[in-house]
Amino acid sequence: MMKQERMMLITLAIINFTNIMDFMVMMPLAPQLTALFQLTPQQWSLVVSSYTFTAFVSGLLSLFFVDKFDRKPFLMVIYVGFIIGTLFCSMANSYVQLIAARILTGVFGGLIGATVLAIVGDAVPGERRASAMGIVMAGFSAAAALGVPFGLYFGIQFGWHVPFVAIVVMGLPILFMIWKFIPSLTGHLDKKEKTNPLSAIKEAFSDRNQFIALLFMVIMLFGQFSVIPFLSPYMVANVGFENFDLIYIYLIGGFASIFTSPIIGKLADKHGKTQVFTVLLLLSLIPLYLITNLKPTPVPIVLIITTFFFIFVGGRTVPGTALVLATAKPTNRGSFMTVRSSIQQLGSAVAAYVAGLVVVETPQHTYIHYQYVGYLAIATSLIALFLARKIKAIY
Repeated sequence: MMKQERMMLITLAIINFTNIMDFMVMMPLAPQLTALFQLTPQQWSLVVSSYTFTAFVSGLLSLFFVDKFDRKPFLMVIYVGFIIGTLFCSMANSYVQLIAARILTGVFGGLIGATVLAIVGDAVPGERRASAMGIVMAGFSAAAALGVPFGLYFGIQFGWHVPFVAIVVMGLPILFMIWKFIPSLTGHLDKKEKTNPLSAIKEAFSDRNQFIALLFMVIMLFGQFSVIPFLSPYMVANVGFENFDLIYIYLIGGFASIFTSPIIGKLADKHGKTQVFTVLLLLSLIPLYLITNLKPTPVPIVLIITTFFFIFVGGRTVPGTALVLATAKPTNRGSFMTVRSSIQQLGSAVAAYVAGLVVVETPQHTYIHYQYVGYLAIATSLIALFLARKIKAIY
């Protein structure tokens, strides 16, 4: 891998770091926010899903222009919008203001993931793409290992607004990195190969291979985003964690996956994306079951389980995303990945909202029925395994 390509991938990973941190830091702050604003499980799930639902809408609207611009300036513009949305989130002082700020951030944050994937698809050859995805998606792990624990620590010590202020501050030098290390990518602008903006939707739902890939991504991620929103409040209310103990879940699990994500990418390139995905998905069923069925348990044992959750549940998205990316043609990759991202965001929003409907808070401020969310996550994961074997790589 050339130095220039590596610096590009590192920059994309750092962009993912801030984008994912903005989304993920909400989860461990749940005990504070639900107590501060007196939120029910349904209201909390709406805080989480408002971001992803807005990202779904903005992603579909962006189909009219995502493939009409150089990837580099487009990424810079949406990243500026993301920073502004995060700034407003840090200034929220009520439930309504928080929802509004999350909606604004979702408009831009949801587009970042699709654009990053399109850049990887345009700039990295197919034989190295899973390895590249491992590096880029390490930003997710770093957000969990570094961003979320430090954000949670400062949120506990100085107020929940502080993590979002920190993301804004980090975002400014990242704009310089985009200008410095992301190459100009205009191959998709070839007039001879341009397609109608809405053709991506038509092709995605008429092309059997792309439709299966989209359905696969939604169902696979449902198993994550139905469980994650209530992970932190459940640990505090039911398992016996203190708010500060939540830091260790993300610190240890995130650090572990920082190292395992690139390894998983290399294994997928060497042994096959479908084969590696299959192994990881089956292994991920164990922590999915255990986490959602936990009773009061010693912290060290819980941390072992949650670390495997990060490694296997997060790790399966590396070969899974590479499988989906391989179904898109270069000429409409940006549009297809935006459709993919939008549908994924909708699925994530529905997953979070469904979890909020299933989980119930008792008068003693504990949560019940979380195990049913786990059973649903396991069932959808098995369906995703079946669909993965139906996907065919075309590029």
